[in-house]
Amino acid sequence: MRKTIARIIIACLFVVSGCATLKYPPPPTPKVYSLPPAASGTLFEVSSKFAENFPTGQSGFLLIAHNDVAFRSRLALIDHATQSIDAQYFIWQNDETGILLFERLLKAADRGVRVRLLVDDLLFGAKDRSIAAITRHPDFDIKLFNPGRYRDSSLGKLGSFILHFRELNRRMHNKLFVVDNRMAIVGGRNIGNLYFGVSEKYNFRDLDVLVMGPVVEEISNAFDTYWNADLSYPGIALSPEATYEELAPLRERAKDYLIEKQDLLDSYPLEPKSWEKNLEEVPAHMHAGIGHFLQDTPVDQGEEIFRLDDMLRNLSAPSHAEIILVTPYLIPGDLLEQMEALESEGVQIKIITGSLGSNDHTAAHSHYKKYRRPILATGAELYEFKHDPSPAIRDVVDTPPVKAGFICLHVKAIVGDRKRCFIGSLNLDPRALEINTENGLYIESPGLCSQLAEQFDTMMSPENAWRVYLNDDNQLRWESSSGTVSMQPARSFWQRFSDFFWRLLPIEDQI
Repeated sequence: MRKTIARIIIACLFVVSGCATLKYPPPPTPKVYSLPPAASGTLFEVSSKFAENFPTGQSGFLLIAHNDVAFRSRLALIDHATQSIDAQYFIWQNDETGILLFERLLKAADRGVRVRLLVDDLLFGAKDRSIAAITRHPDFDIKLFNPGRYRDSSLGKLGSFILHFRELNRRMHNKLFVVDNRMAIVGGRNIGNLYFGVSEKYNFRDLDVLVMGPVVEEISNAFDTYWNADLSYPGIALSPEATYEELAPLRERAKDYLIEKQDLLDSYPLEPKSWEKNLEEVPAHMHAGIGHFLQDTPVDQGEEIFRLDDMLRNLSAPSHAEIILVTPYLIPGDLLEQMEALESEGVQIKIITGSLGSNDHTAAHSHYKKYRRPILATGAELYEFKHDPSPAIRDVVDTPPVKAGFICLHVKAIVGDRKRCFIGSLNLDPRALEINTENGLYIESPGLCSQLAEQFDTMMSPENAWRVYLNDDNQLRWESSSGTVSMQPARSFWQRFSDFFWRLLPIEDQI
């Protein structure tokens, strides 16, 4: 009875707010698949050069730690695309870098490059009519993953989420970027200022990997699976009244906005340019190896053949000495038993996660902190990334002229014996392990994995992280170059208060 009354109240609120209702299911659209690898152009030439110098069947991998390099790499691939761009993201922010990258995609479409953009609906800020107008472009298509039924108002979206909680709670956390089916970028970054070093409040220490070679085809096929899934809603159906002519004023507003903000974007070119010399140098810096692209299925089928949380078992099975886990949000659950078993076999486990100070989701941290003692009890080493790390980390994170107020951890990776690794979108928390969809690359490459582990060694150093341990009196302590403290490091009293408040709410299984 109470549930019925609640639904009636919510329905009445929809009427008062005048929310638009999404037609569901959408009108049928033909399935569309990735184009063959480009047979000409700079990306074809660069990938061919790599193939000539490395054994057949191996792919090339290049770590992208620096935020400014991550953004310029995307710009370079877009500016040299000749036939196709496929992009899939959980978040595409309506800020300076989000608008600049979107405008660049439009310019690629103007010269005949087919652009497909798939974004999760939950945090996508673009208006439905604008999305539909953009899809009138003959070479630009947009789809929203698992959209809410009621649109155009915060009240409607909230009500929609309440009424359809079970299905709308499953979000697409995947991230990938493929150009000309020749080169791809996979990792933890979404699209927005925070991920590319130009947010003045805080920026992320994040990680991507640039890829070329046979594994790119796997990445393209993975994108097709989501693009053609029933949960991917065609942008053209969001507003049937939208017209191509509406795209012109959208472009003008974006252009004016970017000119206004060009000081903040000083490190990035506002117009397409030639990146040929930069791209030609890439193969020489790549590590060769075997890669496989892995992802969850778009629809929760109850008994999935493979979930990404199996990656720890896949990486640990052949590991004999060391496993390094890096995750900004850590609620280990069943992973504790696996960790204890590995430690008993002599495998040293090292974990880097966010401190309270370097965490952008206080709720996630407040439910993690009770696991510190169980984690240490397994024998694992536990490090919490500092919000005020060394100048060397700052150089990786901040993009001039910006110097953010603090730094947050956003890297998601696992390294086994410095020979195998997984880089992707997967956090080690219940939402990532059980609810959302995730993706990433499993890579066997001693050269790349050694380099990655060395980066993590630096992140675990006293200048950049707090080592968490139990003293002789069984009390938690945090030790770094800043000294040893008995209270978890935080940025402010209010952050500590927020941490206390969120711990009271029974939401751990949703984090």
